[in-house]
Order: sequence, then C-alpha cells, then structure tokens
Amino acid sequence: MTSWLSKAQAIAAGIRKGILTKKDLLSCVELGKALASELEPRELFGRIIQKMSELLPAEKWSLLLVDEKTNQLYFEVAMELDLSSLKDVRLQMGEGIAGQAALQQQPLIVDETGTCGFFCKKVDQLTGKKTESVIAIPLIFAGKSVGVIELVNIKRLEKRTLPLLTIIAEYAAIAVENMRRYKRIEDLAVRDNLTGLFNTRYLYKRLEEMTGSTAVERQTRFSLLFMDVDNFKKVVDGFGHLNGSKTLQELAKTIREAIQDRGFGVAYGGDEFVVVLPDAGKGEAMEAASLIREKIVSSSYLKEEGHNINITVSLGVASFPEDAGDVKGILALADRFMFEIKESGKDGIKSTGN
Repeated sequence: MTSWLSKAQAIAAGIRKGILTKKDLLSCVELGKALASELEPRELFGRIIQKMSELLPAEKWSLLLVDEKTNQLYFEVAMELDLSSLKDVRLQMGEGIAGQAALQQQPLIVDETGTCGFFCKKVDQLTGKKTESVIAIPLIFAGKSVGVIELVNIKRLEKRTLPLLTIIAEYAAIAVENMRRYKRIEDLAVRDNLTGLFNTRYLYKRLEEMTGSTAVERQTRFSLLFMDVDNFKKVVDGFGHLNGSKTLQELAKTIREAIQDRGFGVAYGGDEFVVVLPDAGKGEAMEAASLIREKIVSSSYLKEEGHNINITVSLGVASFPEDAGDVKGILALADRFMFEIKESGKDGIKSTGN
C-alpha cells in the first residue's frame, strides 16, 4: 500500500520549492487525517470535494469512480451540478477528458475544450452547462486507476494548482481503496456465498429497521415475497448436487435481473428465497412477483452444462403494515401463502384477497 509518509515528503518538497505554502501543508494534512478515518462513502467523497472547493477555485467540481465490474467511469459526487441528471452517464476508459486521464494515468489540463479532440459533450448536453476548461487528475492506486477528480472552468490557475491537486488525488486514491476493501469485508458478512444474494442475517437486520418504531412514525411501507422452487429435489436427483447448486446460482441471477434496484433478494435457505420491496404496496408487490415468476418460467437453466432445465416457483406475498405489523408476522404470512400455493398445485402467487 502507498505510504502516507511519501505524501508528506511530497508536500514538504513542494514547500521547499516555494510552490506550496504552509497553509497548503496544513490543509493537506487535515485532509489526509480525515480521509484515513472515514469509511462511509457519502462522507468520504463529500470531504474530498469540499476540500477541493476550498483550496482550488473553479466553477464546478466532480469525482468520478471506476466501476470495478465494467471498468467504466461514473459520477459519484458533483458540486454545482445536478447529480441526478448524471446518474446514467458512463464513460469508457479513454472517453472524454476524464476517460483519457484515467487511461493515460496522467493529469490533463485542457484550456479550451473547443480545440480538444477527445472532449465529450455528453455532460454539457444533460446539464445545460458549458464546459470551457478542465483539469482532470486520475486517482491511482497500486498502478490502477480508481477514479478521476475534475475541476471545470477553473477561475484561477496558479503554480500550486497542479501539485496541490496531485497530492489530494493521491490521498483520495488511498481513501477510496480503503473504503472499497472495508465494504468488501462488510459484504462478506451479509452475503450468501453460493448465490451472492443477501443472507438471513442481513434480512432480519433490515426488517427490524423497517418495522421499528421510527419506521412506524414515518409511516413506512414495504412488501415481502417468499419464494420456493417447485420440485427442486428432482433437479438434484437428476443432475447431481453440483448442478443443483449451479441452478440456484443462475436462479439468483434471474431474481436480481427481475427486481433490479426496486428491492433486494435473500437466499433464505436451500431452495427458498425472499425478496424485499421497500416502499412497495400490495399492487406493486404482486406485479413484481408476476415479473419474477414469468422471468423464471421463461428461462432455461444449466445451458452451459448441456441441459435445458425449466423451473417453476411458488410465491407468497405480504405487505407491511396492512398484513402484519412485525418481522415475525410478515414472514410467517408470506411463508403461509407460499405453502398454500404449493399444496394447491404449485407454480403460482398468493396474497391476501386472492
């Protein structure tokens, strides 16, 4: 891991050369301490951008991070920009000024975007803002780009600007990597090893939060789907335990694709799954259950293994607070509805009133 000492040495060297002031030194040390102790993403990234805005005058600031799965850049934080308008923006490595900075792993200063051959107009078109000049500094950890800091329409470019930005970026890169490692460890504690869905520990913790006194005061609502794979024993008996496990992995992927960001899936045990849909009433939950069921029924499993297995599922749906007012009650009701479907022929959905 990159040493914090090397950063202090770099700052000291800058002061000796007359580029950075003692005030700059103190600001960088304060930032380093703050970032070293912060692991919550929102607070961490907010501190980085806030410190940049204090030290370096510009019209807009943003922090882009590299998605570890797709290797694309996305906007994590933006000041003086509507972040919601940028939520779907993805930049490939090499795309735009930020993409080039990440690809080349070098700071880029573009005085006039109109003469820049790789300037990307995507953000300007979405925000209605005009980008005239850009400084992009890559965040590099262990030889790999993890993000980019961008300053747009710099108000005053000084000798200290680039050295100061570079130091901030080095601190930020270490902080981002520390945060990601911490989140990976956290994830291991709440994820099911086989399916990658959340585990029951996470489920009960979230449900306690969602049914607690504060949630009741806020009039929180949510719905819960309890799902069981029909005749899963036949899959295991016919294709073996390893293929049975692979089928559950593929089924979990189907569930994730069906619910997307509307809720979260839980591997409840064996061939049983739970889906939690925050802020969803009974009608929305029944629609989600129908979509999950249809996606599963229309999918073929174990294709890579040379098989085409078709699966059906039985689902029970219950909603908080109309059907039950506590964790035990809502789980028990959804579970009961699911078993009623299985006893009446399987491959269906049941809730109150149907």
